Amino acid sequence: MGDAEMKNDVLHPALISNRALVASIIFVAIASSAIFLLSSAVSAVNADPRDDAYHYMKNGIDDQLYNEWWYFNGRDGDTHFMLTFLLSDPDNLTAYQRIQVQVILLQNGQIPILGSHQSRGFGGDRNSPMFDIDKNGFYSDQEGRIHIRGEVEDEATSELFRWDLVYEAAADPWYAIPTQTKTGQSGWMKWLVYMPSANVTGSFTIGNRTVDIDGTGYHDHIWGRFPLNDPQFTWAEASNPAKNFSLSYREIWENRTEDNPKAYLGIQKEGESIEFSGGQVKAKYADYSEYAIDNATMVHPARYNISADNGDWSLELAVGVFESIPTVLDYPRPMPDRLDLQQLALLQGTLRSKSGEEYVFEERGFSGYSSQLDLLRNDGV
Repeated sequence: MGDAEMKNDVLHPALISNRALVASIIFVAIASSAIFLLSSAVSAVNADPRDDAYHYMKNGIDDQLYNEWWYFNGRDGDTHFMLTFLLSDPDNLTAYQRIQVQVILLQNGQIPILGSHQSRGFGGDRNSPMFDIDKNGFYSDQEGRIHIRGEVEDEATSELFRWDLVYEAAADPWYAIPTQTKTGQSGWMKWLVYMPSANVTGSFTIGNRTVDIDGTGYHDHIWGRFPLNDPQFTWAEASNPAKNFSLSYREIWENRTEDNPKAYLGIQKEGESIEFSGGQVKAKYADYSEYAIDNATMVHPARYNISADNGDWSLELAVGVFESIPTVLDYPRPMPDRLDLQQLALLQGTLRSKSGEEYVFEERGFSGYSSQLDLLRNDGV
């Protein structure tokens, strides 16, 4: 790791060994790379509800590698939450099909609450955001708001864990990767940031306790054909509807070089759209955290700095992780497992124009890291 410093953020290792959670992964998870600061006053991309709809169509070409997921997060004060609806190998051609929903609820000073549900069936709409997994799902109303509801068991207590949320966009959609980009060794993917910033209302109920939500959210959508346990990603995002501000960063690690990172970076602030790409974006992973999982020691980026310059604008961004929730997706040997970390982070940065304009921001947000987890298992484990 060169000059990188090893640090420990808040990690919940007990959650890693919970094999009931192993099959519930957050892919946040997860995609290539981009930074977006979006204002609701200006349309950043030509995207409509069909782009956030269910996309799978069987065509006989790598159908077994098809993956699609819808990711939602949000925060209200010291309460943070993440929801993922996943569809992997829809026709179960590999026997590793995943049709599942996962939810994580974090409240300051309390043990994280996690729940997941797996199914053999699903329902989706090709014309609007709608996806159902048994009692869990989401749909879009006539005003474009997304309603999300569901119920699972709390992994730790077996209490009923329910949610009922409404996402109302505070910024226009941004098509981060509108055309296929290479992912992993042999796959491709697309990425839509459908709600870079949103106002979120509703509630979570755990047993007899209810947590009301009136806060800020984010929603994106990823789909493509690639081995689910192959790609490696980092991502981060933050959102502030009151300031017409949202930011999301993602990078694909495979096949990247120092001179040509697989990074996409776009900014929109106060009616102006700003984009960076390729060699205009530089990422430096400064600090790492480590922890033990099963019989292997794993590390992940805990702090990294992003520099970008397109000749007209420059950006300096620092992402600092302060809490991580790990989940693992098991595969049979000799295939590697997949590790996903859902994280809370502080995003700080400065955007400068060539003419001298400067915008400084500091926002609490979310980040993540996804990678292969090549466990050194003993026979019988």
